[in-house]
Amino acid sequence: MTTSQGTLLRVLNNNAVMVDTHGGRQILLGRGIGFGRQLGDQIELNLANETFSPSSPNDLRQLTDFVTEIPIESFEVARQAIRMAESTAGIKPSQSLLLAIADHLHFALARTQQGITIDFPLKWEITQIYPNELALGRAVVDLTKQKLGVTIADDEAVAFAMHFVNAQFARADISETAAMTELLTQIVDEITTSLGPESSLDSMSVARFITHLRYLYARISNNTQFENEPPMLLTTIHDAYPEVAGLAQKIRSLIETKRGKLTEGELPYLELHLARLIQSAGRGAKPARA
Repeated sequence: MTTSQGTLLRVLNNNAVMVDTHGGRQILLGRGIGFGRQLGDQIELNLANETFSPSSPNDLRQLTDFVTEIPIESFEVARQAIRMAESTAGIKPSQSLLLAIADHLHFALARTQQGITIDFPLKWEITQIYPNELALGRAVVDLTKQKLGVTIADDEAVAFAMHFVNAQFARADISETAAMTELLTQIVDEITTSLGPESSLDSMSVARFITHLRYLYARISNNTQFENEPPMLLTTIHDAYPEVAGLAQKIRSLIETKRGKLTEGELPYLELHLARLIQSAGRGAKPARA
């Protein structure tokens, strides 16, 4: 066996095999890679479209079950969708994202075949908070129709969007993404209520503010918040936008209730982005740049 080959340990299906290599056990995924193979065969590793290297026996078992169950067609659509996400939205490809998209697509196809529809509780929030990711989710729905000839429900795009959001913050559990989405929606609602119905927020400014909140959420989760308060920045903001301080404290309270303590170093940047949002609504002077 050379370093470019693996010894066949198990044929999972016609499109997936388990091999032994110098780097340990791996699962190779590729159309027809398992067809006609026998135990002990030497398989060229470059025949695989995807190579999985589980880090533990438990991961190997789970991945084996997963790859055995999911058809190659779902992986192919997922892989194309991820390439699209990288080229259009800069989302970094990963095997965890590939598995998540392929897994959801597999069950979406099964639901379509069985005539089952499900309600996605965060549909409105995803539409408002993550329009770019929702567009990617809709692209997966379209790709499924183009490549597989199956029309899955339009609402499946919401779940695909959640996976794309999840991938950008390297979260293993999509429930974290759901929690973040709910918190961001509450914050935007608080801002809208506080500014009143006469204020008209610019959609681009809202998108920038949400981006700031997403990365703030990630910093809280990763314990990497800003610690140092920029000198004089708060004074400058408060002079131009007196309503910012009170609104920032409401948002801070929401964040700390739902997620965790906000450092004093984060507060000025939160207020700066709030000031920009208020300015976009036609209130107050133009805020300083960060």
